Amino acid sequence: MRGERILGRRAALAAIGGAGAALLLTACGGGSSATSQSAATLAARGSSTPNSGASTGGVEGGPEPLLSGPAAKYAPAQAELEAPYKVAPNETFGMGLDTYAASTFFPGATEGRDLAESWGFAEGYQVTLNPDGLLAGVLKGGYYVVVEVYLFGDQSGAKSAFDYYESRYGSTAGSEEASAKGLANQSGSWQLIKGPVGTSSLVGVYHRFLLRRGNMLASVQTYGAQPFMTIDKARDIAVIIDERALGTRQATEPTPAGTTVPGLPR
Repeated sequence: MRGERILGRRAALAAIGGAGAALLLTACGGGSSATSQSAATLAARGSSTPNSGASTGGVEGGPEPLLSGPAAKYAPAQAELEAPYKVAPNETFGMGLDTYAASTFFPGATEGRDLAESWGFAEGYQVTLNPDGLLAGVLKGGYYVVVEVYLFGDQSGAKSAFDYYESRYGSTAGSEEASAKGLANQSGSWQLIKGPVGTSSLVGVYHRFLLRRGNMLASVQTYGAQPFMTIDKARDIAVIIDERALGTRQATEPTPAGTTVPGLPR
């Protein structure tokens, strides 16, 4: 669609809030007639969110491992996802203390640094995946994905970080708790309905699933059209992250720079 853009991670506190990518989508100008017809057809199906509960995999509770880096190896690979995606290189990166503390998730860089240091922040990684067709793909059931993985010095620090994130997500204007099966040592889930998808008549919705496994904190945010989306899609990706952390799924190193998918695990 003409005029599509994704605002960077510093542009605004995105949707349900995030320490990394904003994933705040806008569309300027009109779409093609084919896209408009597609939106009208899909809108006729209704704009209510489908019932959730299909995502039941993964382990709730269990071990509290002390995981080693790099954080990127716990992020999902393209081959593990159910639809074709392209990496957004400018929104895919590793994080040290300065980058993490300066994210728009915190009220300010000073407070962000103080919190990060009190939690024993070690490193982080974010990967942003765009659906085939971008917003035009969203009108057909595709969705954007932002995965954030953070490692802390110990389990206690990760737990304190989880509690802070849980409080922030729960208090974001318009955010409401989404019903989902628990996962890992701690987890939480939210949704936020945020206007139309581009210039279509379909309503867009963000879902976020947060989990803690040992000293790791991970967040999965999705954005798609409401008739197609539930928290289950975000939770299914979170299960992949948790299985990598538990060692039941291979945790591979990031793909070396210079390939067609820079920074993304194989």
